[in-house]
Amino acid sequence: MSQTGNIGSKIKATASGRDADKILYFYKRIEHEPKSNTIHILGLQGATSGTNTKTAQSTATKTATIKGIGAANQQRTVDTIFQNPKENEKDLYWDLYAAWEKGEKMGLWRVDFNTVHGTKPNRKVQAQFSQAYLPNLPNTEALAGTATSNLQFEVDGLERALNTDENAFELDEVDFDDGVFDSVNKLYNFSHGIDLGVDENGNVVDETLDDDSIMVQNTTTGEDVYGPAYKSVDIGNESTPINPTDVTARPTIDGADVATK
Repeated sequence: MSQTGNIGSKIKATASGRDADKILYFYKRIEHEPKSNTIHILGLQGATSGTNTKTAQSTATKTATIKGIGAANQQRTVDTIFQNPKENEKDLYWDLYAAWEKGEKMGLWRVDFNTVHGTKPNRKVQAQFSQAYLPNLPNTEALAGTATSNLQFEVDGLERALNTDENAFELDEVDFDDGVFDSVNKLYNFSHGIDLGVDENGNVVDETLDDDSIMVQNTTTGEDVYGPAYKSVDIGNESTPINPTDVTARPTIDGADVATK
């Protein structure tokens, strides 16, 4: 291949940018929550950004201007969209409000899901950690819109992004709230219809299961298989097979006819 061709290939290799939609922020009220608590996603997120600045000092001399660099100053901005709170679950708005009212220092993680590697359930992802304050909690309540807040966190000290060898810090899959590692790209689970609706009191009931816990069709072989997190359940005197290859399923009017091979 000619040298020109090699140069062209290198240009094409750099044309794929880092997906900003896969950079998400997580938090924990480190001055309030138990140490054992995992980190929580900072709501549905719109645009996010960060500033990393140092003040440049100038000293004029007769021949040239000498420059110096001062201390670092960092902010992290997250446009947070508040979901309608669910019964018996953490209400993000009031959690943030309490931290703001008390002037708490919070743990803040910037997680880049472009860097996910490893296999489930031991995947890892690059992350940056800072201890930060939330000095302002603005409320945006547009007509026919969703309640949002453009949060600007003031980083205390310097964010931890690289170790002394200039290698990136990482989070483990178990560091996140249950299911969050997989749910960042979905708003809800697949439903069979009979697992989602309202009860006799009019309350919404969601008994849908995570993707890895239900039967799906292998798009390569056409076989019906269970996800890797599936657990056998006793039905009467029988137990559903653990090995997906031992299962056959045929759709019926009432649901599915599942049998062993």
